[in-house]
Amino acid sequence: MVRLQIASWFKILRGARVRKTVLQSILITLVTWFGGPTPAAAQEPGNPRHSTAEDFLSVLVRPVAIGHHGVGPYTTATNPGLPIENTVDSVRQAYTLGARVVEVDVQLTADAKLAVFHNDYLDDFTCIQSLTLDQLQGRLPYVPELLQIINVAREFNNRAQDDLGGILIVELKAVSPHCDPGDNLEQPLVTAAVDEIRRAHFADRAMFDSFSPALLYLAQQAAPEIPRELDLDGLQLLSPAQVQAVTGLPVTVINKKISLGLTWAEIGPIFRLPGYASPAQFLITGLITQVRVVGAEMDFLGAAEQQQPGSGAEFVAAAHSLGMRAFADPANTPADWSFFASLGVDAIYSTIPMGVQLQPAIPEK
Repeated sequence: MVRLQIASWFKILRGARVRKTVLQSILITLVTWFGGPTPAAAQEPGNPRHSTAEDFLSVLVRPVAIGHHGVGPYTTATNPGLPIENTVDSVRQAYTLGARVVEVDVQLTADAKLAVFHNDYLDDFTCIQSLTLDQLQGRLPYVPELLQIINVAREFNNRAQDDLGGILIVELKAVSPHCDPGDNLEQPLVTAAVDEIRRAHFADRAMFDSFSPALLYLAQQAAPEIPRELDLDGLQLLSPAQVQAVTGLPVTVINKKISLGLTWAEIGPIFRLPGYASPAQFLITGLITQVRVVGAEMDFLGAAEQQQPGSGAEFVAAAHSLGMRAFADPANTPADWSFFASLGVDAIYSTIPMGVQLQPAIPEK
C-alpha cells in the first residue's frame, strides 16, 4: 500500500491551531456566511418525554457504541447466522441488545422513496434509482423503507423516555458515477431524506452522516435542525496517482457542481468524493458545512498512529478544540474498540453486542 504522509499532515494540522479568541471569530464568520442558529425540531405529538440526538451529542461518557448498519455489516454470504445489515431485524436486534444509537444507509429509488441499503447499485450493477421501491423489494424482499427503520427507532426511543435510546443516524451515501453520471441526484436524495424524517416527526432524534460534504451542505440548507457528521476515509488524503495505485481504479479529477472549494475526483465508476490536502483542510470543511461531528475511518487513524504515534489522538483533540465531536469507524473486534477508545473519540461505530459490552455505563436521568 502507498505510504501515507502522516507526519507532514499533522505538521500542517499543528500549524493550523489558533487561539480561542481567533477561533471564536472564525466560527462567528462561518455562521454569518452559512446561516444562523439552528431552529428547534418539531416535537412528536403526544410524546413530550424522549431522548434526542442532542442528548446523544452531549452525553458525558465516551465512547458510546453506535450499531453499525444495525448489529453489524453482515451479509448472508459471510455471516449466515446473523441478520442482514440495514434490515428491520438487524436494527431491532441492535436496540434490543442495548445499543442506544444505530446507523443505517439510504438510497433513492425511482419513485423518490428511500430504500435502506448500502450501495446505490445491486450485485449486477443495476442502479437502485432505476427501480421503484416495489421493484427493488421484489428482487430483495428484506430491503426496508426508511420509515420502517424510523418506526423501530421510535419504539425504543419511547421505551427509553428521558434516558438515551432510539437515536438513529442516517448515512447519505455519495452517489456513484455509474448511477449518477450527470451529478444530478444529490438534491433529490437529501430532499427525500429530510421530508421522510420530518413527516415522521423524528428530526430531533435523527442525525445525518456522509463522506460527501456536498450532501451535508445541502442537508444543512434543507434541515439545519438535524445534526450532521462529516466522515473521512484515508484515501481522501492521497494524491490521484496514489489512489489509483492503491485501488487499481482510474482516477479522474472533475468539476463538481457543489465543490465547496475542494478538488473532487471520480474513482472508477464507484466513488465520487473530494480529496483533502491535509486533516486541517478536512476539519475546516467540517466548520464550513457546520457539522457537529467529524468521523474518521480505521484506514486513516490506524495508519496515522502507526507512522507517528500520538497523531491520531492529536486529530481527535483538534476536532474537540474546534467544538466538534469525533467518531471512529469501524470496530469489529475488541482490539479495534480499544484502539479507538485510546484516541479519546466520543463514539464508535461497532458490531453489537460487542460495542454495548465495551462502552462505559451511560448515566440514566
